[in-house]
Amino acid sequence: MRSKIKLDELSSLFILALVLAQNFLPNGFYLFISIATGLLLFNWLSQPYKPAVFTIIAFNHVLQIISGVWLANYMGKDINYRSFYTDRATVLSLIGLFFLFAPVIYQQNKLRNISLHTFRMYAMKFSTQKSLNCYLIALAVTSTLSGLAFVFSGLTQVILSVVKIKWFFFLLFGYQAIIKKERLSIFYLLIAFEFASGFYSFFSDFKTVIYYLGVLLVSFVATINFRQLVLACLLGVGLAYMGLIWTSVKTDYRSFLNRGNRSQNVTVSKDEAIDKLISLSSDVNKEGTEAAAADLLDRLQYTFHFAKALERVPDVVPFQQGANWLNNIEYATTPRFLNPDKPTIDNSVKATKYTGIRYATAKQGTSFSLGYFAEFYVDFGSYLMMPMIFLVGFIYSRIYKYFLTKPSDNPVFNYAIAGAFFFEFYAFEMDGTYFVGRFFASLLTFYSLSFFFSKSLLRYIKAADKKEKPHQLKAQQP
Repeated sequence: MRSKIKLDELSSLFILALVLAQNFLPNGFYLFISIATGLLLFNWLSQPYKPAVFTIIAFNHVLQIISGVWLANYMGKDINYRSFYTDRATVLSLIGLFFLFAPVIYQQNKLRNISLHTFRMYAMKFSTQKSLNCYLIALAVTSTLSGLAFVFSGLTQVILSVVKIKWFFFLLFGYQAIIKKERLSIFYLLIAFEFASGFYSFFSDFKTVIYYLGVLLVSFVATINFRQLVLACLLGVGLAYMGLIWTSVKTDYRSFLNRGNRSQNVTVSKDEAIDKLISLSSDVNKEGTEAAAADLLDRLQYTFHFAKALERVPDVVPFQQGANWLNNIEYATTPRFLNPDKPTIDNSVKATKYTGIRYATAKQGTSFSLGYFAEFYVDFGSYLMMPMIFLVGFIYSRIYKYFLTKPSDNPVFNYAIAGAFFFEFYAFEMDGTYFVGRFFASLLTFYSLSFFFSKSLLRYIKAADKKEKPHQLKAQQP
């Protein structure tokens, strides 16, 4: 029998009222089914002291679906104001989530239930300090590798996967710091460092540590009371406001980072970047954040491309009968040294073809992905896309089982591996080619970590046996 997170009566009533109230808002039906889907997936995926990485993945997928409805409401328009089929894209996306996560939920329920005490006993077998040492070494190494990822295009996927090992050590250290209450001040400083350093990037890397922190914290949720629910809502409001500030300044900030040369590379120092970010943020006013709200919601949502693909396929472009996904697999599994003419990925080309919208390309310093659910649709149609999405979930579940049982007999270690591996697939917007490439590269990296290096690593981070005190030795003598 699976363990469940327990809610107090007031929290249950509040959530029920919140869900039902959606029906009285504009586009209420789509708000209702989106929030209901998110709550159901949370209920089925989140179990006390079990990995929470799929809870966070499901949350982000639902967020990117419901944001399209929020955008329509913010603009005061019907859900289909930009496409005739946004409503259909929303419903198909939500149905697809059940197919995607069903095998994972089954596997999550099969995991052995453990108590907080048992989880703590497993954590006590590791040295928190040694786990911190591993993270700091990984941080130094990956900081160097990140700069080389796009220099050697043939090794980009592998390098990016190796960089993710840093987050394995972050989770490993974080679990121990939280449950043993050791090195907590250092853990907080590392969170602040990862958050601040994420701004020194052309992409929004600062949010990554927030998601990983969610992976950690949700694993420890066994009960939810009304006070915790209110605090979670306030935290959500705070993060949304931060998102508005970032959306208000990111265009000017990115132009400063690349000196306006349309590349996605940082060409200024960290001090210059931070000074510019502070300067831009301090100039944001109420009018600026209001104008940024629509941009933020438009950036979050990823049902628009799906809707445009529904308009265009199969009426203008025929169903591809699996051709896109076969090309994705072929591209990801063919090393560049075997095919020197292998082209560089340009997601915008695929997005333009199936949406009919002419997007700027990688040569112009930008990229727009179609989204992997939409790619399943253009290949297989509304009905056959669902079993294909289920197949992805089934593959997830088998790998999930492997990483939670094979690397070690300690769930703390195994949770960290599973969390770092699967978080790679948190985005609903992922391009299919990128999705497959990251899958194979990450699988190779984390399988190698668990199969070839886990024993040595476990020996290193093992906690030292406590020496018996003299009076204990004396008491044991006959």
